[in-house]
Amino acid sequence: MNIQIIQDKLKALKLLDNNITKYTLLIDEKMIEQGALFFIPLGNKEIKAVIPAPTHKDFLMDEDKITYKNLLAHKDIIILK
Repeated sequence: MNIQIIQDKLKALKLLDNNITKYTLLIDEKMIEQGALFFIPLGNKEIKAVIPAPTHKDFLMDEDKITYKNLLAHKDIIILK
């Protein structure tokens, strides 16, 4: 799904500037963080996005900046199907 479409849907739902509440760290079998997986609610559907390591740490550093808008603007974001 296109990032612009996701932004438009979040804006329509008035969630674009909200803080992300549902995400998890991706940790491998050696207990090394490989990134973070974010869940983006779009009405009755949920989109998943990943920010790979090590850039996920910078994104998660400031809790006030963990918003859908900032997530979708991140240069390393990967939208999963």
